[in-house]
Amino acid sequence: MKLSDKIHILQIDFEIALSPDKKLPRSVNVIIIFGERITLIDTGVKGSEKIIFDYIRQNGRDYSEIDSVILSHSHPDHIGSAARIKELTGCRILAHRAEKEWIENIELQNNQRPVPGFFNLVDTSVKIDDFLSNDQELPIEDGLTLKIIHSPGHSKGSLNILFRESEILFTADSIPLKNDIPNYDNYSDLMKSLASIAGNKQYKILLSSWTPPLMDQKEISGILAAGEEYMKKIDLAVRKCYAYKNPEIPEPCQSTLSELGLPLFLAVPIVDKAFKSHF
Repeated sequence: MKLSDKIHILQIDFEIALSPDKKLPRSVNVIIIFGERITLIDTGVKGSEKIIFDYIRQNGRDYSEIDSVILSHSHPDHIGSAARIKELTGCRILAHRAEKEWIENIELQNNQRPVPGFFNLVDTSVKIDDFLSNDQELPIEDGLTLKIIHSPGHSKGSLNILFRESEILFTADSIPLKNDIPNYDNYSDLMKSLASIAGNKQYKILLSSWTPPLMDQKEISGILAAGEEYMKKIDLAVRKCYAYKNPEIPEPCQSTLSELGLPLFLAVPIVDKAFKSHF
């Protein structure tokens, strides 16, 4: 999808294998910036380089022009093909320092955050060449500047990226989707990041890792309000099911999911970890 002459969005579809007979369909956005050189924001899951390279060719360019890959955070659906793209192009990998361990050691990430089917989504670690920090500006070329915004919560080093001249804000996975998988590192930090996004007056278009571009201010306000409301609903359920020793409440992760009306097959370690972050 062409957002402007230089900023394109490519949706990558994939599945999370929750069990041999249960697969969860998902998608993630990769941003391709066609400047004098090509910059990518995120890389999708393992094998996505084929889709990305085909799209680049269809737009009259070559994947060898990829100069930099910015990783919004370390989760497998965002870093899955980063190592392969770096191997084939020699590009630089950029990310926040707090994501270093999980990007450069995916075995450690899998041990600490075991996503079902993890190694189907990413199979190779990749070295970060340069670290990005809050308020840092990356001049891609004249008229195209990226401002880095550290937005922890979904993960410790999650980044939002403001396309300053185009007034586009990419929020990656910082905005929770109502009734979606509870998937975050720290509840309190995520709420602060949501408030920061809502209070940012520098953008007119909002783009996340899972939505098409949102240009209507009422729609943007609505999706932010829904995300905040969902998080508060989760907080109430978590505190009811985790905080008290109640013999009528069985395993707390499943109990919280039931309280929220979510399917019990979501009772996996990353969801349990998200719930425990409320304390």
